[in-house]
Amino acid sequence: MKEKNLKLYHEYTHYKNLMTYIPINYCKIQKDDIWIDAVIYEADDKSLYVRSIQEFIEKFNLKK
Repeated sequence: MKEKNLKLYHEYTHYKNLMTYIPINYCKIQKDDIWIDAVIYEADDKSLYVRSIQEFIEKFNLKK
C-alpha cells in the first residue's frame, strides 16, 4: 500500500532505478498554467530535484 503523506527527511527508493532520495522541503510548481504542490528532494550525490507531490508518491516508496 502506498504512503499517502510524504515524510520529510525520510529515505525513499525510486521504483525504477532503486536509488535513494530524501524529500527536504515543499514548494509549488506550475503544471498547465496552474500552481500545484510539489516536493524538493535530494539524491545521494546531493543533486536536487523537484516533482509534484502526487507524482512523487506514485514513483517512490518509503524505505523500511
